[in-house]
Amino acid sequence: MKKILITGVNGFVGSHLAERLIATGGVELIGMHLDDNFTNIDSIKGSIDLVQCDLLDSDKVAEVVAKVRPDTIYHLAAQSVPAFSIADPAPTLRVNLFGTLSLLEAVKAHSPETVFVNIGSSEEYGSVTEAEVPIGEAQELRPSNPYAVSKVAQDMLGYQYWKRDGVKVVRCRPFNHFGPRQADLFVVSSFARQVAEIEAGLVDGNVMTVGNLFPERDFLDVRDVVSAYMLLSDRGEYGTVYNVCSGVPVSIKKILDRLIALSGAEVKVQSSAEKTRKEDASVVYGDVERLKALGWTRAHALDDSLGELLDYWRALSAPK
Repeated sequence: MKKILITGVNGFVGSHLAERLIATGGVELIGMHLDDNFTNIDSIKGSIDLVQCDLLDSDKVAEVVAKVRPDTIYHLAAQSVPAFSIADPAPTLRVNLFGTLSLLEAVKAHSPETVFVNIGSSEEYGSVTEAEVPIGEAQELRPSNPYAVSKVAQDMLGYQYWKRDGVKVVRCRPFNHFGPRQADLFVVSSFARQVAEIEAGLVDGNVMTVGNLFPERDFLDVRDVVSAYMLLSDRGEYGTVYNVCSGVPVSIKKILDRLIALSGAEVKVQSSAEKTRKEDASVVYGDVERLKALGWTRAHALDDSLGELLDYWRALSAPK
């Protein structure tokens, strides 16, 4: 039976990965968490050996890794909101870089056979021109906020531990992904929450506020993302970076239009300068051929995924 360690197990992606691994079977699942909010994993936490651990506590991290000696680590714990990093860069850099350092040092010292799935971000690519899309893994990195810088540093740190010390690091750069349990700090989930609240009669005038609707982005269901991570843990080449994306650009406006169509509610859309990111490029999407070459395929259609996210927010918006 494989021993699997997930950092950030009670987060958005961590909870979906844990569900998938438990459903697949044949694993002993250890979940690292910082806070005690288990809402995302309430239905499965009995199947997870939960360990409270601050990744910045290198001694505790080393103790856990030495005890567990996991076959695979999925490193999902992170500060992942770019806006937070702009307002206060230091916490993001500490968690994303030095938390990763604690894990890599622990694996190097105590569990050298562990496969380390290091989760970066498409934010590492930063601003690209239309001539540079779809974005391949060899694209120059031009991070445009402290979060993106932290992910470049995290990725390069993992690469160095593979190159110098032989740690079995597989590097991932996921693009935009969404699904139930995602915080409404992210655009698709924010739209779905607002539409659900309008349906429930909770919004005066049925008005929802949005930022720039014209950029095109690469969107993927979180379940397709975790299936990619699982595949990469088994088949990914150590030291190599893989885009995790759909390879298809979709406008923010189309996402909103589809959610409103799925709802059937009468929604009045209002633009807000406060919700517009100044550095937004017009078109950003990834080249997914390297991942596809390992046998990965997208399993969830956009409309189906949007419908499930809308249902999630409907349940939260329903009268109690």
